[in-house]
Amino acid sequence: MSVNKRSPVLDYRQALAGLLGLLAGLVLFIALEHVTEPRYSWVTPLDKQIPFIAQSWWLYVLFFPFVLLAAAYSSAERFRAFRNATGIAFGVALLCFWLFPESIPRPDIGLVDNAFLQQRLRRLWQLDLASNGCPSLHVAVTCLACRALWDRHYRWLTVCSGLLICLSTLTLKQHTVIDVIGGLLLALICALLTQRQGSHTHAPV
Repeated sequence: MSVNKRSPVLDYRQALAGLLGLLAGLVLFIALEHVTEPRYSWVTPLDKQIPFIAQSWWLYVLFFPFVLLAAAYSSAERFRAFRNATGIAFGVALLCFWLFPESIPRPDIGLVDNAFLQQRLRRLWQLDLASNGCPSLHVAVTCLACRALWDRHYRWLTVCSGLLICLSTLTLKQHTVIDVIGGLLLALICALLTQRQGSHTHAPV
């Protein structure tokens, strides 16, 4: 008989590596936004049908603790695959952002009734400019984080959380449908490239 799911064990070194990776990625991401001039727009008719939901901010920022949890609680093999796949995804995405800078239209901040959310969105959009859209790294890294936690308990909770985070990129108008599809494809390719690194054999019991 084999064990299909392992009990979660917190790895502080992996958590620290995940935190440092997130911070470094954010710095490079934001720096690139400030040196590129958006030239393309990939807004589809479907994007125009998707409503702007300010409350999606709560789900959108859930991305950061979600990625850290994936780093902290994934097995050593899956963490190594997660780290390498995310690094590949980040490098490919930065190249795309540089070659095909996208302009992402954002709604009027005055449409937000809630003062707290209005302030949070204003700060978010001041820091994260309306560019660096396709492929969506928010989506790609979220999918790779789900993969890292796939052998842990509460798989359904991991999947639901990842799905909501990805959907929030659309309802918060951070990304277009094409951006999200690009992020999904990027995650799939990077997962396939690092497939062997994330595999492990369960000990018999």
